[in-house]
Amino acid sequence: MRNRRKDLIIRRKVDGWVMTYADMMSLLLTFFVLIVSFSSLQQSKFKQAAQSLQEAFGIFQHQESIIEFQNPMYPDRFNETEKADVSFEMQELELVILESGLDREVEIQLQENGVMFRIQAPFLFGSGLAELRDEPRNVLNELSLLFKKFPYLIRIEGHTDSIPINSERYPSNWELSSARAVTVARYFQGLGLPPERIAATGYGEYHPIEDNSSAQGRQKNRRVEIFLQLDKRNLPRADELPFSDPIFKGTGS
Repeated sequence: MRNRRKDLIIRRKVDGWVMTYADMMSLLLTFFVLIVSFSSLQQSKFKQAAQSLQEAFGIFQHQESIIEFQNPMYPDRFNETEKADVSFEMQELELVILESGLDREVEIQLQENGVMFRIQAPFLFGSGLAELRDEPRNVLNELSLLFKKFPYLIRIEGHTDSIPINSERYPSNWELSSARAVTVARYFQGLGLPPERIAATGYGEYHPIEDNSSAQGRQKNRRVEIFLQLDKRNLPRADELPFSDPIFKGTGS
């Protein structure tokens, strides 16, 4: 009987790491090809693509950040860690404001020597009043937490529009703006902020940021500005508080 010939197939064993290495090299090659292709992307084409997305989905219509940069400058004595801490806290506060839907009521400006928080007066107080509403207390609480982390001076300024108030309690806008600034200062003091760090000033209608001839301009002028001055050198000592000298204290019997 004729023996059938069987074909012999010799299989060589290949280590598993070789296949993994080959896959990795293929992925790296694809990755570098994509990088080269992106590097040659024309700027005009990118703008056209972004505009198409904007028209199709309605994105990029408004500025997402409520933080306004006005040539922010940290003092030279600030190290990189301190700068990063301030920037991180600003972003965290911005997120809280955005999630609360209060970006129209609260504005943050990074200025040359500090951070300014501009809050609309109708959000804080009733018309012609200096008693703090309940709604803005959460925002002020968040600000107090920020102020406790950075031991700097806090300057609070009250502003009004040009329409005279002339009420029995507040004879002029000057008294009203001062009372509102003091109310915010006292609220911060009640939250544990040292009073020697807080200053309250009323400017009435004399420091407008918009034209008082329009209703929109007057609305923006009615505001309270809270300024965190990033300068430890101007921080007074506790024994320099007014009436802290022994001669002003009662002698008792």
